[in-house]
Amino acid sequence: MEYYCIMVMTGEEKKFKEAAIKTTKDSFPDIKLFFFERKLRTNQGKIFDAPLFPGYVFLSCEKLTDEILIALRKIDGFCRILKSNVDPTKFQGSSLAELQSFIQKGESWGFSKVEFAEGKPIKVVSGPMMGLEGQIYKINKKKKRITITSSIFPDKKIDLMYEDVRVID
Repeated sequence: MEYYCIMVMTGEEKKFKEAAIKTTKDSFPDIKLFFFERKLRTNQGKIFDAPLFPGYVFLSCEKLTDEILIALRKIDGFCRILKSNVDPTKFQGSSLAELQSFIQKGESWGFSKVEFAEGKPIKVVSGPMMGLEGQIYKINKKKKRITITSSIFPDKKIDLMYEDVRVID
C-alpha cells in the first residue's frame, strides 16, 4: 500500500472524506481515507474533539494513479496532495511507521498520558497516542500544555496536556 497526505479546506475534513469515499468506492475500491481526531479539555474542564492534523486527510491505495488524483481533485474542499499535485510524495521510513501506528489505533482518540521536562524528548506512555515520541517545541504553563513536533509533519505541531507526556531517558 502507498500512503499520501491530502490538504483540504480546514474544517471540511470529515465532509471531504465522506464525499471522497462516496465518489471513489465503485471505481477505486482499494482506497481508504483517514482523518484523526482526539479529545482535549478546555481550561474550564469541558471536553471536546479536535483534529490532530487540521486541514489534512490521509490516503491509502495500492498505487496512486492519475485517474484517482483526478477524481479526488473534483471533490469540494480539495486543495492539493502533498508535496504537489504534479509530484505527490509517499510516506516512507519513520513517517510511514508513525502514520501506520495512528491508523492502527483508529481515527477517534481519547486522552493520552505523557510526562515531560523542558528541552527533553518526550514519549506518550498511555492512551491512543501511546508510543509516539517527539521533541518539545513550546510549553504553555498557563494552559498546562506542551507543543511537540512529529516526524509526520515536522512543520506542524501537536498540543498535549501536561499529564499526557513522559520524558524519555
